[in-house]
Amino acid sequence: MAGGFSEREREEIGQRLLNSGYELSTEIGLKKMTVAMIAKNSGIAVGSFYNFYASKEDFVVAMIRDTEVRFEREMASHFSKDGTITLKRFLEVFRENFRPEQNILLRMKLDDWVWLKSHITDSSYFDQPNDLKKFEFISAKIKGIRQDANPGVVVNFIKSIYALYQNRDTLFEEALQINVDLIFDSIYRYLKEVR
Repeated sequence: MAGGFSEREREEIGQRLLNSGYELSTEIGLKKMTVAMIAKNSGIAVGSFYNFYASKEDFVVAMIRDTEVRFEREMASHFSKDGTITLKRFLEVFRENFRPEQNILLRMKLDDWVWLKSHITDSSYFDQPNDLKKFEFISAKIKGIRQDANPGVVVNFIKSIYALYQNRDTLFEEALQINVDLIFDSIYRYLKEVR
C-alpha cells in the first residue's frame, strides 16, 4: 500500500486525479497545468500525487493511455465473434470516439502539443514505427480493407485531424466537424476494397 492508501482508496484517488487532469487540461491546457493544481483539484496533498505518478509528464502519459484504453474497450465491444469488424462499422465507431469530448489529444491546442512533444520524449506516441504497428494490428481485424493500402496515408489522415484541432482558433469553428467528417469519408474511400 504505497502512501498508506487502501487499494480501493488508490482506485478512487487515481480516478479523481485523471478526472482533474481532463478538466484542467481542457480549461487551461497541459502546459499551464501543474501538479499542485491537479492535487488540489483532486482533494489530495501534492506529496500524495507522487505516490501515484513520478512527474507531471508520467501523469499526462497516463491520461493519454486512459483515453486509449477506454477507446479500445469501446471498439472491442463492436467486434464480431470471430474478432473482426467491417471497415464501415470500424470507421463509424472510430469517428464517434474521435471527438474532443472523448479524446484529450483533440482538446489540446498547438502550444500544448509543443509542450507534449518536448516533454514526453521517451514515449512511442510520436514514433512512426509505432504508428505503423498500430495500423497493421488493427487493419488485420478489419474486413473489406484493400490489401495494398499504404499505412502512412491513413496515419497522415488521422494526424491531419489532430492538426486541425490544434489550430482550431485560426479555423472556422462551425465548419470544423464537417472537415473532420470529410477526412473520415476520405479514409473510407481510400481503404475500401474494390471488387
